[in-house]
Amino acid sequence: MANLLRPGNLALAVVALSCAVLVARRATAERRTVSLADLAVDHGVVVGTDTAPEAAPRLQDVLSAFKVKDLNGKTVPLVLEGQPTIVMINSRTCPWCKKSLKDIGELSRGRPLPRLTVLTLEGAAEAEPMLALEKITGATLVGPVGTSEQLLKSFRNTGTPTFIAVDRNGRVVRTMPGYPIIEEMKHWHAVMLGETEVP
Repeated sequence: MANLLRPGNLALAVVALSCAVLVARRATAERRTVSLADLAVDHGVVVGTDTAPEAAPRLQDVLSAFKVKDLNGKTVPLVLEGQPTIVMINSRTCPWCKKSLKDIGELSRGRPLPRLTVLTLEGAAEAEPMLALEKITGATLVGPVGTSEQLLKSFRNTGTPTFIAVDRNGRVVRTMPGYPIIEEMKHWHAVMLGETEVP
């Protein structure tokens, strides 16, 4: 013990402790970066229920460092627990996003979509004219707090659209990268409408 308290040994102990803290911080930071491919596993639904199993990741936990803001510029959660949600990652420059929104509009026929969150890379306001064109109402519009490049880096994802189905417990049920055919979109649309809990 006396040897440990000598000035030289104490300095080495402080340096070692500092290194351990830095390594732990780096490991934590790396865990915050998620690939949508990591979420793209079909986590399925617990038999006899309408939720993902407890082993499925919670979207907010996986993206705890990621923030979004609404049309008023207020920072808000990406999804609200207690309500199944379809998150659509969208871009105003993406032709497949426009095709997806067109199909969603046709399926909706004017009915509001309270369980759709549209996360637009360029910001929440950029989605307004896109949804208005297809007469889509009731969706939550959000954009990244940072730049679209930071968002893409957070997700390690370069493709839009991407759809993420989240159950009422905030757990990821499944992820669908790219444009789905309209027959597949019908299952996701039923969740957007509030008719079912998972696609």
